[in-house]
Amino acid sequence: MFAQIFRELKYTFRLSVPIAAGLIGQGLFGVIDTLMVGNMLGEHALAAATLANNVNYVPLVVVVGLCTAIPVLTAQARGAGKDAAVPGVLRHGLLVCLGFSLVGAALVCAFSLFDGLTALGQPENVAADAKIFSCIIALSVPAAAGFQAVKSFRDASGGQWISLLWIALGLLANIFLNWALMTGAFFFPNWGLEGAAAGTLFSRIFSFLGITFHERLRCEFRDGFTLRELRENLRIALPSSLHILFEAGLFIVSPFFMGWIGEASIAANQVAITISSLVYMCPLGISQALSIRIGEAFGQKNLPRIRAVFFGSALFTMALMGGIALIQIYFRRQIPALFNLGETASLLAENILLATAAYMIFDAFQTVAAGALRGLGDVRVIAGAAFVSYWIVGCPTALILAFPLGLGGVGVWIGLATGLALNALILGARMHKNLFRRRVFI
Repeated sequence: MFAQIFRELKYTFRLSVPIAAGLIGQGLFGVIDTLMVGNMLGEHALAAATLANNVNYVPLVVVVGLCTAIPVLTAQARGAGKDAAVPGVLRHGLLVCLGFSLVGAALVCAFSLFDGLTALGQPENVAADAKIFSCIIALSVPAAAGFQAVKSFRDASGGQWISLLWIALGLLANIFLNWALMTGAFFFPNWGLEGAAAGTLFSRIFSFLGITFHERLRCEFRDGFTLRELRENLRIALPSSLHILFEAGLFIVSPFFMGWIGEASIAANQVAITISSLVYMCPLGISQALSIRIGEAFGQKNLPRIRAVFFGSALFTMALMGGIALIQIYFRRQIPALFNLGETASLLAENILLATAAYMIFDAFQTVAAGALRGLGDVRVIAGAAFVSYWIVGCPTALILAFPLGLGGVGVWIGLATGLALNALILGARMHKNLFRRRVFI
């Protein structure tokens, strides 16, 4: 059993490395924007960019969740020897992702232009500066959705390094365009804060076009669409998207909680979210590789292989995140200095980084368990578990600790950690039931 676990872990790790590297590259878009805005334009501009980006995280996380159906269905079809069904998976996946992204982008623009941030009680001067920035980022959401859909398909089809290449090229384009459009260098217009948003927009379009036309995709649009294949895609995509939305949603609203405390709290929270999001790409990459490998084993109806793949990945991911948590604790004072924060915001960021390190192992396990459940096609429970864990337990805990009990921003993050821990327990119990108490195959 142990020999099989280590053997399967080797293959999962080999698949997950380019996927995780690509996700880290995608996460670096936010890190680069945060670093450049904070250092070039100051703490106030960083607070405005934080609020604008958090509004746009809603449609972004929805389309990321919708795209999870593409690699799962691709892997299951290949595992079952049904390669002819693979082009239809991409075709219907693109339709779903692009359709939802267009609606989401329009809603974000309407929310921003009609002073939605001010209505949520955010500082008026910060909300005013975030308005146009938010709309420009919203225009990039369809390109990000298309890129994620094609990337998911290439990852499940052995093209992980193609995805990584275009993430790297897009990241370089983002750095250059941010700098040029924020400063007016090389005859570019000097757009200040909005220049960072425009740099993200153009670099996402560039990445989407590059990954799409790098090699011919088997999409076969001339074959059209069927209601049966669309339902099959949505059967996995919608619960997966709700799971990610419920989880990310609590992190999305946390800056608004911080806005009720003060501008320095918003900036400190952005540092914590930026670092946490970047670190999270490691277990997320393993989780996505796990979905593909378990999807293949599920298509083959190979239960011993499913068990070996899951256990090896779960143990490795928790050990990895435990080590990263120790590193974050050790460097908690140096990290805020990179973002050019004031003294108050830096001290708060240090304390929040301690709180985020405390939940990393729970976060690692629940991420891997969710990926395994997607590979099995058992996705209904993950949405319900996320809603209960984050919104019935995590959110009230965060608010109670932050305000009546006076823990402020640290209390918000303790509440987030509580929700993550509960979700890990629920998904772990579901995986145990799948693997040992009833048949996986229906």
